[in-house]
Amino acid sequence: MQKLGLGAFIALMATVTIAPGFAGGSQEPEEPEIVIAPNKVVEIHYEGTLSDGSVFDSSEGQEPLEFVFGVGMLIPGLEEGLEGMAEGDTATIEVSAEDAYGPREEQAVQPIPRAEIDPEIELEEGMQLVGQSPQGPMIVTVIEFDDETVMIDFNHPLAGEDLTFDVEVVSIREADDDEMQQMQGQGAPAPEEMPVE
Repeated sequence: MQKLGLGAFIALMATVTIAPGFAGGSQEPEEPEIVIAPNKVVEIHYEGTLSDGSVFDSSEGQEPLEFVFGVGMLIPGLEEGLEGMAEGDTATIEVSAEDAYGPREEQAVQPIPRAEIDPEIELEEGMQLVGQSPQGPMIVTVIEFDDETVMIDFNHPLAGEDLTFDVEVVSIREADDDEMQQMQGQGAPAPEEMPVE
């Protein structure tokens, strides 16, 4: 058997390629990280505050808020801030009034006849009622009233407000077939029509 000199051995070693995962044992390829994107069902915990620091809504002590991303279930500014986040991520998202519930409009304060409101409701100034609009249910606020007329504010209660959300992403998954059908029934685009970033 022919013996190789040290120089020949080194030259042979230079031609050997070690397959990935051979050294140090087998290594599973990493799963791609799932991030918030269209067609994903997302759960978040959140706290929403106004510019003065007061809390207007929170999921504390409740189940996380679940929604389908990209179909208009959230205000635009919050949706934009959440896109691309992964499970376990936290963030503070600041949303201007224009990207939340829009500016407050004085012409949205209008009188309606008292007879149009259920007589069993005991009206109070500042109380909120649920009204019907062509776009579906909406929250309205009683400004003042008498026996004949009720002055109603049709602005959203948070119209004109800049909002801040502290959020934690709890889970992200693909929407199932039933959820996709429900979204399409509400006018959301089909998957192949969804805009691809």
